[in-house]
Amino acid sequence: MSPLRLELPAPVTGRIKVLDELKGVAIILVILYHVGGVLSWANGPHGEAGVDMFVILSGVGLTLSSTSEGVGRFLARRFWRIFPAYWVVLTALLLCDAHFRGQHYTPADIALHYAGIQAWFGDRYAVSISDAFWFVTLIVSLYLAYAPMRRLLARPDKLLFAGAALSFAVATLCLRLNQPVEFGHFSVRFPGFFVGLLAGHLLKQGRLEIPLSMYLAGAFLLIFYAPYLLGYMFGGVWVGFALLVGYAFLLHPLLPGAVRSVLAFLGVRSLEIFLMHQVLIREYNVYVLQRFFPGVGITTWPLVAGICAGLAVTVALSSGLHALLRRLSSGRKVVVVEPEI
Repeated sequence: MSPLRLELPAPVTGRIKVLDELKGVAIILVILYHVGGVLSWANGPHGEAGVDMFVILSGVGLTLSSTSEGVGRFLARRFWRIFPAYWVVLTALLLCDAHFRGQHYTPADIALHYAGIQAWFGDRYAVSISDAFWFVTLIVSLYLAYAPMRRLLARPDKLLFAGAALSFAVATLCLRLNQPVEFGHFSVRFPGFFVGLLAGHLLKQGRLEIPLSMYLAGAFLLIFYAPYLLGYMFGGVWVGFALLVGYAFLLHPLLPGAVRSVLAFLGVRSLEIFLMHQVLIREYNVYVLQRFFPGVGITTWPLVAGICAGLAVTVALSSGLHALLRRLSSGRKVVVVEPEI
């Protein structure tokens, strides 16, 4: 039986600016989702799909920047992209929470967060310090899973089966253990990473062949039918993928260059923005209003003003942190090839 074959006119080379723009779109969706949470808006646009976009784009960027390096160097490059920014933000938040809000955390909680594996230990730890930090565990988990699977890119059907098996196992475990935060935010996003890996492989090689094998059939059963039997579906990945395709092929050509530049600017700094923005527009927004404007009250318009101020601070701090870490990375042997979230 002939394999499913996808081909491009030519492989993509160099940096793909539209990927940065897509990360910009994704971070805007995530921000809108969290702004809606602060202002108690209904999540009609489903801004959480921005996270699914990030997961897919992480897979795309990972494949585009991959080389024949060993597992250790592969993980080191990933480490130096994610953890320095994360540790800076985590440390700053722990110090600010202790000083300004009198908020303290257990040694176990702090240790798990610095290791970036807090979401492995259930809802109790996943969002205890910041709602945004569970995403670090997701990315770390996917990188660790992909490291031994890289050779399967030569057999996309086997890669999809391995990814589907991992996705189904993690989601079902979270569901069975009654961990709603873990299930809804962490586990159901695994498939998007493997979709992104194949999309990146297609862009890099200009050609993708997926054998119509028992592995591919098993992948479809584990992604669609088996979850359906248990009462859930991996739906977000397809929404995120549709948004990516819709922007890249429909909206991108129509946007002015200035808008695309702003999106790319946000996309390049999306990791830092993701880590910082929520606590500034929510917890510290309320803290500032109560501490310095006690007569104003926690109503809609003061919250909106605080959100705007928090986002401005987020962009400024994110830009400074991103620039600092880029300068520091230029002096290391481990070079960041493609900024990913």
